[in-house]
Amino acid sequence: MDIPEQTSPPIAAPAVEDIQRDLVALRNDVSRLTQQVTDYVSKTGRQAVRDVNEQLEDAVRERPFAAVTIAAGLGLLFGAIFWRR
Repeated sequence: MDIPEQTSPPIAAPAVEDIQRDLVALRNDVSRLTQQVTDYVSKTGRQAVRDVNEQLEDAVRERPFAAVTIAAGLGLLFGAIFWRR
């Protein structure tokens, strides 16, 4: 009794063109993702700077004398540091 050999279909090796096409698509996806992340960080950073600026303006409006005193003190401190050089 002969047992027939079972042959499985050959596994097709991916063609070089398919791999190149996949690499180009992957490169494009990474490029788009990088641009999106850059845009998000840029917008978030600008918003953070605006928020800090608004907080600083509010603090100066609430306590103008303290703001002037602090600015004068920092001016004297930096002046003393750079005067020695």
